[in-house]
Amino acid sequence: MGGGVVVFDIETQNKISDMPGAERLDQICNLQVSCLSFLVLDAERLLDPDDAAQAVDDGVMTTLWRDEDPDGRGPFEPLFRAFDDAELIVSYNGLDFDHPVLWKHSDKRRAEEHLLKAHDAFSRLRANTQMWYKLDNLLRANGLATKTANGLEAIRMWNDGERERLREYCEGDVWQLARLLALPELKLPGSGATRVPNYLFGMASALAARRMSDSLRRKRARDATDDDASAATGMATAS
Repeated sequence: MGGGVVVFDIETQNKISDMPGAERLDQICNLQVSCLSFLVLDAERLLDPDDAAQAVDDGVMTTLWRDEDPDGRGPFEPLFRAFDDAELIVSYNGLDFDHPVLWKHSDKRRAEEHLLKAHDAFSRLRANTQMWYKLDNLLRANGLATKTANGLEAIRMWNDGERERLREYCEGDVWQLARLLALPELKLPGSGATRVPNYLFGMASALAARRMSDSLRRKRARDATDDDASAATGMATAS
């Protein structure tokens, strides 16, 4: 079903505070991407608890640069095509940051369709815990390798031309986010025994919910078709 699950992260050339704009969202929308990385995962394997971790390790990673456009269709078109095909689009704080930064590179309708597939683990955790957990802290609390740098260092890497290091950093964030969200449950930093169930953060639960939603939509469409057919039959009998 679909084109799998896409996990992504972007890096930018500037800080939010450096950008013009009356509101924070305006400033975010004015940021320019330096590079981005996205990982395509097999959705069926993610739904198998015994295979989810290996499914992440077997994913296909791609990194795109803002100044490389070999097809002449825009440097980030391969990402948008992956979004078009995906069942689920996964990020960490993507709804408030990554997606708005990318809006300028896509038409409105396409961007809206992508947002309807979005699974933002940061916003889910924030809504249910009232806490703003940094990805690095979640990785550490769950025994996973932590980030190799941060967003400010990524800006410096871009300005200094350290592309290989920047690529490794961006791809590393995507790999580790995918590994985190493939866990069956999540341990919260500094919370002792508190563990978050998969349905509040995980890719598997979000994917299952998406499929159920699609099933309900198809059923509604079939029911509407059946109602139309019954109405047409009734009119023909009456005449």
